[in-house]
Amino acid sequence: MKARQLVFSSKHKVETVEFDLPDKPGTGEVLLESTYSLVSPGTELAMFTESHIGFSVPDFAYAKFPFYPGYASIGRVLLTGEGVDHVKEGDAVYTRGKHASHAIIPAGRPLLKLPDGLPPERAPFAVLAWISLTAVRLSEVRLGHTVAVFGQGMIGNLAAQLMRLAGARQVIGIDLVQERLAISSQCGIDTQINASTENVQERILELTNGTGCQVVVEATGNPEVAPQVVKAAARMGKAILLGSPRGNAEMSLYFGLHSPGVSVIGAHGSRQADAERYGDPEPHELMLDFIANERLIVSPMQTHTLPVSEAELAYCGLRDEKDAFLGVLLDLRQWR
Repeated sequence: MKARQLVFSSKHKVETVEFDLPDKPGTGEVLLESTYSLVSPGTELAMFTESHIGFSVPDFAYAKFPFYPGYASIGRVLLTGEGVDHVKEGDAVYTRGKHASHAIIPAGRPLLKLPDGLPPERAPFAVLAWISLTAVRLSEVRLGHTVAVFGQGMIGNLAAQLMRLAGARQVIGIDLVQERLAISSQCGIDTQINASTENVQERILELTNGTGCQVVVEATGNPEVAPQVVKAAARMGKAILLGSPRGNAEMSLYFGLHSPGVSVIGAHGSRQADAERYGDPEPHELMLDFIANERLIVSPMQTHTLPVSEAELAYCGLRDEKDAFLGVLLDLRQWR
């Protein structure tokens, strides 16, 4: 069968291409008709703008054009292959799919029925929550900790919410964009700091009685923010690099890390597996459940729902209008 998907053919250029897909799924596979997908304003935008680390590294295959974006989608099961018994034809399901009209979901990739009562448009946010959960698990946040999260885009917002659910006494959301801080407040984050109008370090010391935060999360991907994150940490605190850095940073190893005993922890989404071995619940199912039960608030982050035919508007809006665009859903049923 013929299917369609988005592709970044070059910098700042998104197109629709056709590709061939088997008419029937193989053993353990599922044929899916996609309905909605969520744009990642971090990784996807970095690929769209060619700012993702690694484009100039020949052996790094990920950051190259053409690039086929998308990793948070929902759809309807059309056919199931032999050995598939956890979903059936017609089920509405969640998976980590690309921005494509149809997909074959292989065995081993997350494929979960949507919980009863969950509006389908909210389900794709679970993938970003799964990424944010990495920071929570690797930080080992404890009851009573104070946490600061630099960046209140979707990843940072969800990380802040999850830190509260994990027992943080106070969570501070930091951003340059006032509209994103307003959304952070709507999602229940305790305190907001506008980095464009306030001295962030002074405000954190004021909020923590001069101690700094036990956990500080970098969720912007801007390497210039990393030294600020380390500086905001308390003695023996942890600085979590959740946003994929788009370059390098300089900091004082002695005064920043060695003397205060601050730990810097990389929290790429692939580190989730390290946490799973400790017997934690399946993270995708957990995040879907939290969204369905409104323990995670995602509706204020959904700023736009656009037909996939207007994907260029979505990416340009996320690039140029950060005060208006945040969570952009693409309707994968509306192709030209």
